[in-house]
Amino acid sequence: MSDSPPPADAAAKPAAAGTPKALLLLLVLNLGASGFLVFKTVTTPPAAAATAEPKKEEKAEGAVKGPVVPLDPFVVNLDEPGNPRYLKLTLQLEMSNEDAAKSLEEGAKQPIRDQVLGYLSGLKVADTLGEANKQKIRDGVLGRVGAAIGKDNVRRLFITDFVVQ
Repeated sequence: MSDSPPPADAAAKPAAAGTPKALLLLLVLNLGASGFLVFKTVTTPPAAAATAEPKKEEKAEGAVKGPVVPLDPFVVNLDEPGNPRYLKLTLQLEMSNEDAAKSLEEGAKQPIRDQVLGYLSGLKVADTLGEANKQKIRDGVLGRVGAAIGKDNVRRLFITDFVVQ
């Protein structure tokens, strides 16, 4: 009996005992490689987007064409009864030409401040949240500025600081 080969079941048991360790090692290696690939994919910018230059139309649209005049910051109490909330807004105006910029600097800032302060103090906190509401505020301020100094004198309005507290 000692000369007979071991039964097939006895030979399979030692091999089966090592299989979970090998599978665990393969699983860990697979997870590590997958994690590395996901990390590289997420953090690396696409090659075409990173090397492509903006179109000339996009450059022209985003470029500042006229003189830019900064306005003093606006700080107002928002229309929230019983709950004091504040808005700080800093703006810059892109003027259509140098003459418009000079007229703004020489005395048109006071009527603009008056119009914009009245408009901003009528806002509620909900009116200041989100990109769509900021665009409404930009349009409302731009309309009041245009009414004070002429619509053709102002090209664009830039919001450089926007804080609600």
